[in-house]
Amino acid sequence: MIDKIIVDGYCRAEAVVIDHKISFFGEVNPRTGKTTEDIYIGGKALIFPGTRGSTVGTYIIYGLKYYGHEPACMIVYEAEPILIAGAILADIPLFLVKREYKELVKHVKNKEQSIILHERGREVLIVE
Repeated sequence: MIDKIIVDGYCRAEAVVIDHKISFFGEVNPRTGKTTEDIYIGGKALIFPGTRGSTVGTYIIYGLKYYGHEPACMIVYEAEPILIAGAILADIPLFLVKREYKELVKHVKNKEQSIILHERGREVLIVE
């Protein structure tokens, strides 16, 4: 399912889907870990299409880590440099899923609770 591991790491977390590209600057509060839609992303396997917007987004992602509200991992359809830099700085696993992204989103949305599992050093993403 993973097309590319951008930042490897362990992830076992409840999945949350955001259906649109995120601008971390202005749409995510690093002190609370909540989006402007009141979705808490701390400790979650955050699934979203990608990012848009300001280069400050890198520092917002790092701020999430600093304040203890970082996602357990991020799974995206597109990975821009702002997102990649933020994930590297904050040491948040980041996975690119292109071929099966729609199926992953559909599966997570259709289940009451989905758990994403990835072991460092493996190419497999498991959805329970």
